[in-house]
Amino acid sequence: MCAVSLVLFAVEISVAYVGNSLSLASDAFAVLSHLISMIIGLFGVRFSRIRWHKASTFGFGRADVLGAFGNSVFATALMFSVFVEAIKRFINPQKTEKALLVLIVGIAGLFFNVFNYVIFMDCCYCHAPQEDTETGK
Repeated sequence: MCAVSLVLFAVEISVAYVGNSLSLASDAFAVLSHLISMIIGLFGVRFSRIRWHKASTFGFGRADVLGAFGNSVFATALMFSVFVEAIKRFINPQKTEKALLVLIVGIAGLFFNVFNYVIFMDCCYCHAPQEDTETGK
């Protein structure tokens, strides 16, 4: 999924530049945000399983929380920059060039996002057994 996300980001950002499309550019950066969150999540989960290390005697139990914080900061900065660009476009409207190409790539991005959702809804964390809060089992 990381490789597909990287390819989709490259295609969407290049078509957004050629087509002068803010919506496709914002989706491209959303895909980049998802790619970064997948990588941070992967390393965060891996590092949080390390219990003891010479430099960190308590392990890396909060690495996944720190990764989620970094990803949320990136997503907030992305949202703010898209918002500022949208205000600029609202004040000074611009025509979208090659609208059919932008539409085709946007639909491909939509299918990728749905596929990504279906893949990650079937992960092991979604189906983890629930503990009983009273007995602790």
